[in-house]
Amino acid sequence: MTDFEMPTLMMVSHGNSGNGGDPAGDLAKTIAPDWNGRVSHGYMRSQPAVSDQLEMLKASGDADRLIVFPLFFSEGYLVFEELPSKLHEAGLSDSVILPPAINLPGFSEMIAARIHATARKRDWDLADTSVFLVPHGLKTLTQSLPETVRLADRLGRICVGAEICIGNVEGSPSLADWRDIASHRQTMIIPMLAGGGTHARDDLPELIDAKPNEMIEVLPPIGQWSELPGLVLDEAERHVARFGGTAVPLGPTGQDLWAERAQRSA
Repeated sequence: MTDFEMPTLMMVSHGNSGNGGDPAGDLAKTIAPDWNGRVSHGYMRSQPAVSDQLEMLKASGDADRLIVFPLFFSEGYLVFEELPSKLHEAGLSDSVILPPAINLPGFSEMIAARIHATARKRDWDLADTSVFLVPHGLKTLTQSLPETVRLADRLGRICVGAEICIGNVEGSPSLADWRDIASHRQTMIIPMLAGGGTHARDDLPELIDAKPNEMIEVLPPIGQWSELPGLVLDEAERHVARFGGTAVPLGPTGQDLWAERAQRSA
């Protein structure tokens, strides 16, 4: 690792559900040994709250150089509006915000490698396999989010022969309808979730409702994959420049993202 003291790297996720673990905290702990600087974490909808964590970082002098990673698998309001707004309110609009997980370089290749490895383990031919991407979704959804569709298209080109489908936890298309959506009896489920909370622990089994004779492989939530921290570290490193004896974060800031979002919404 470089001898430069790196900027603070903060993991931000939607929330944890009590006994559902601590996905942002777990990711921070995994990344910390390979990042020569402070690593923090916070949640938009649970504790420790992002706003409180930002104030703590400011009080300790660790917010002057800040890089934020959104552990999200969509491009929604929380990432492109609320997170920049919270940074702005904290006086940290110059903080660098990395792409959400779904837009990290190498993200689709990481999933494709898991698909191939899982198929080999089960001795499945991809041409006979339906692969479901399972994002959280929204209750108001009537069709898949564009970013999930783009990911499915990329995976279809890498995992030749596999049928790539989308089934949301909430909204339509729903994972509950996977039997009607899928064309094959062999089914691989990829939860696009940060951790093993209520959705992964309770909702997924209920939506899948597996029968004894069905060939189903449910992978762990992507936020728990051992490959993900490497993608985050690579992207964070890419947004650091060295000037003299200081490592400085460079890249899109909260203010940049806010303006970009406002322009798209105009």
